[in-house]
Amino acid sequence: METENVTKAAIFACIFLSCICIPVMAYSSDAIGWFEQGNAFMKNKNYSEAIRVYDRAITFEPKYFEAWNGKADALNRAGQFTEALEASDRVLLLKPDYIQGWINHGYILYNLRRYDEELKAYETAITIDPTSPDAWFNKGYSLAGMKRYDEAIAAFNKVQALDPTFPNLAANKRIAEQNRDATTPFYIKYATALGITALIVFGAIVWYVAVRKKY
Repeated sequence: METENVTKAAIFACIFLSCICIPVMAYSSDAIGWFEQGNAFMKNKNYSEAIRVYDRAITFEPKYFEAWNGKADALNRAGQFTEALEASDRVLLLKPDYIQGWINHGYILYNLRRYDEELKAYETAITIDPTSPDAWFNKGYSLAGMKRYDEAIAAFNKVQALDPTFPNLAANKRIAEQNRDATTPFYIKYATALGITALIVFGAIVWYVAVRKKY
């Protein structure tokens, strides 16, 4: 009897462990197929078709956040910014820690000219993953657009540390440096040289006055 109870307990334990260890069901093959078609249309810049087939994927799997993000991206590239933001909001509701979702959210906010919110979107992505060069690059680009050049350069330097081969990094950093230098007042840019020159002139005047007093 005792052996039978032990056997039953062992069986129930195995069933329980097998249940909790079963991975969450993946998206249906139909939804994945439509999603992949959407990605193909995006590569060909056929945004209207991409939107259509992403919607088909979402019909099969309403919580398919990658499909929602693809739809948001396609709407944004098609110039339908308000609809893109709505789709992007759905992405972040379904998956708040989705880094690419936050970056895409920033792209859309940029097109809506909501620059402060755009920057916050990239900063949220960085909070989720501080090692994301994509998030840091977009933060730098956003800061440069707001003429916060020193902060932009610092963000680009972070990208450099994370991924020295990141596309367009060197060019954007150089532009930020040029714009910073162009907007820096003359007396600040050459403060050190002006200070040294002033000291030399002052010293020369003091010496000249001292020499004249002797005579």
